[in-house]
Amino acid sequence: MNDILIPECLAKNDHFAANVAYIDDYRVFVIIYRLDTFEFYTSFNIFNTDEKFWISKAHECISKLKVPIDWKRPHRYCLARYARQVLNDDSFFGELSCNMLSNEDINRYMLISRLKETVLIKKLNQLSIDEKIQLFILKDWEIEGSIGEGVTYAIYGRKHIYERLYDKEKYETYYKKYWEKVESVFGKLDEDE
Repeated sequence: MNDILIPECLAKNDHFAANVAYIDDYRVFVIIYRLDTFEFYTSFNIFNTDEKFWISKAHECISKLKVPIDWKRPHRYCLARYARQVLNDDSFFGELSCNMLSNEDINRYMLISRLKETVLIKKLNQLSIDEKIQLFILKDWEIEGSIGEGVTYAIYGRKHIYERLYDKEKYETYYKKYWEKVESVFGKLDEDE
């Protein structure tokens, strides 16, 4: 199956896009992303080599998905933005450890990274009270999709987001309840993870 030309996007609707993430000799692994935040939403495997079947299966899957309850909400954007930055940083530090970057590349990335964090902090602190509370509610799709790195970072990264709220003491109760929910779902964890 390695010689197959992979379509960039198998299926798309107003809320989701289905992309091929991985192909081997046995299966095609398809990931579905939200179009408002580009977060991983769900995934599935296809055990068939017919591209038309992939496309029909992807259309079938995204047509069954309901509009996310937090569709185009600013708090969801902030969580997704944070997760994307962590993923970018991971990739950057991977390249750094392989000595693939010049000093100019490093300085440029660090400056851009700081500017992105400044924008995130500003957006976070402009959220309404309701939106800030929504930051600390674990969604069902996050629990089910926790294998995706973006979702994982959004789930566990709320500690860092909480620390960046100027009025965080107002949301301490919501944050503690959120963390209890995370531990009830994923087991006892160290908050530094």
